[in-house]
Amino acid sequence: LAGRVRVEVREIERQPPADLPAERGLLAANPPYGGRLDDADARHCRTALRALAEGALHAWSLALLLPDDGGWPASADAPGLAVRNGALPCRVHVLAPGRAPGPCVPAVDAAPLANRIARNERRLAPWRRREDVDCYRVYDADLPEFAFAVDVYTADGRRHGHVQEYAPPPQVDSAQAQARREAALAALPAALDVAPDGLVVKTRERQRGARQYLRQARREEYLEVREHGARLLVNLRDHLDTGLFLDHRPARRWIRDHAAGARFLNLFAYTGAATVHAAAGGARESVSVDLSAAYLDWAARNLALNGFGPPRHRLVRADCMDWLAGAGRGAGRFDLVFVDPPTFSNSKRMRGSFDVQRDHAALLGAAMGLLAPGGTLLFSSNRRGFRLDTGALDGVVVEDWTVPSIPPDFSRPARPHRCWKLRHARPPGAA
Repeated sequence: LAGRVRVEVREIERQPPADLPAERGLLAANPPYGGRLDDADARHCRTALRALAEGALHAWSLALLLPDDGGWPASADAPGLAVRNGALPCRVHVLAPGRAPGPCVPAVDAAPLANRIARNERRLAPWRRREDVDCYRVYDADLPEFAFAVDVYTADGRRHGHVQEYAPPPQVDSAQAQARREAALAALPAALDVAPDGLVVKTRERQRGARQYLRQARREEYLEVREHGARLLVNLRDHLDTGLFLDHRPARRWIRDHAAGARFLNLFAYTGAATVHAAAGGARESVSVDLSAAYLDWAARNLALNGFGPPRHRLVRADCMDWLAGAGRGAGRFDLVFVDPPTFSNSKRMRGSFDVQRDHAALLGAAMGLLAPGGTLLFSSNRRGFRLDTGALDGVVVEDWTVPSIPPDFSRPARPHRCWKLRHARPPGAA
């Protein structure tokens, strides 16, 4: 190996020779640990490794062999590969170029997370069998130290995990948050009974401005799932949401059960799942309005998958407020109306913005103008602290339908949404 391998004896804190390639490389270290050095020497060794990574080796990757009970570098990309160094259980941790080792954080035990998921699975199993539910939420930040929402989607007999991490608040130590995240992601495939490549992980945080419309990826991978006999397409990777709001399952079931012979209006139609259920329930006609061409195309695919489409089931691309004020006035009366608006929207296709707290009274007033006598408007909002302005709904009977609208897999103190049924107190135009 002459000319290929150079062997040196030297102190670790010395900078590497100047002739080492600067563009790329790997620094592998098996630093002393266990009984071979005291705490002061360990700190000295860590400081030297940090200097190397931050200095001349800034373009290099760094691999560290560390004891398994000592945690791992907070900046590591994964919990590390489990190995043995003699009799000691260890892990090999790889840091990307330019990432210094940083302090080691205590190892996180993800067993409580796995145990809670197993307990939730047992609790939901009778309901899932009875209702034939293939897509459901199995965990939603039940344990404060593991702030994730975890959903299971079953397609073609294969289970997929959809994991959304709630962004930690600023006061939470970032290293500890990263350690919990890595421990959770290492445990979730086995806990959910999904293959590692069947786990999709995203970060959910408040979206502002144009960020709320950004795609997460462009893989265009759609899975066909089933809900109460309907066939629906979901996409777990390309968007923050999957195309199917699982917490609205009871609302869609109610629409299906009451749609026979009805005209159905779906405002803010999204991917048209509610329209599919209305059509499957025997709706004689439907109109679905949404501003997004991509979501309307998705809705068309969902309808076609179930054997429905124009002319009985029309998709309209428009701002819902504009449509209600214009073309909607000539659309006739509807026996069932579903209104599930976003909390906030300022799409560039809109003339202004939409805020559900600010604008819901005008929205519902206009929608009630299209509701036939004896019909029902189902309104839902997932805005926290939302307050329905019943005083602005003159001549409307309001029924709070929140409790029946929440399925067992979302039955937690923090409700995912609120829901109301609205009906005319008397026929419009009556004295």
